[in-house]
Amino acid sequence: MSTTSSLASRIAATRPAAGTLAAWWLGGSGFIFKTPAGRQVWIDPYLSDVVKTMFGVARAFPPPLTAAEAEPDVVISTHWHEDHLDPGCIPELARRRPEAKFIMSPASMSHAVSWGLAPSRITPLAPGATLDLGDVKLTGVVARHEAGVPGWEVPDAFGVVLDFGGVRIFHTGDTDYDPRIHRALAGTSLALATLCINGSVGNLNAHEAALLAWQLDTRSVIPHHHILWSRPADKIPAFETLDPNLFATTYRKLGGAANVILPAVSAGYTLTAAGAQPA
Repeated sequence: MSTTSSLASRIAATRPAAGTLAAWWLGGSGFIFKTPAGRQVWIDPYLSDVVKTMFGVARAFPPPLTAAEAEPDVVISTHWHEDHLDPGCIPELARRRPEAKFIMSPASMSHAVSWGLAPSRITPLAPGATLDLGDVKLTGVVARHEAGVPGWEVPDAFGVVLDFGGVRIFHTGDTDYDPRIHRALAGTSLALATLCINGSVGNLNAHEAALLAWQLDTRSVIPHHHILWSRPADKIPAFETLDPNLFATTYRKLGGAANVILPAVSAGYTLTAAGAQPA
């Protein structure tokens, strides 16, 4: 894994060519995308260790960069759970980046406003709605994230398609298998689909994620929502599918033909309409 400072400096130094994007995985569900114009679009960054404070579950690795180093122009949070709408970094990002736009669900917005974000800086997104931000269009996609934890219900969770001038990326957010997802994306050609695989608290397991990936028209796929938490092996339920190789193997058995990338934290990728490749 690269050091914190090296990731921040690599992002700053990267100049994507026309028709391409640069991307980095932050671990968990977090991704950064950078456009040829230098615009950074972040999705579900978790840079703190607040879940340890709340639930006693620590990060498995240091954040690959800090909120103090971050330079997002758009921050998307697919729902308000703390590893997607991070109370340890979102307020700092808002303070340090006064021009940044925040896109989130209505419930997420209520949390963010309580932390001091001005409502005028937040745009709610819902499944089926599209936001045109110039060099990127965002379309909300249905998600069914039933975590089964009283008080942590998220009926307005969403996935999202990011369209960078024809280079389209689908991020599931957190969701269980739901056929409405691939129906919503029918006819949409994707450069990349990235799908949660952990199989607990209302998320796709590796087999379900492979099935959904197989049903999509995508050039490349990346599994996410694994390796984020530090837990002894005897504390990990047997139904959690945290091995991305299980996703890849199942996808191939189904006949999936897209390029499967098993991501490394802070590693860089180059995206075109033809798919993603390690940078």
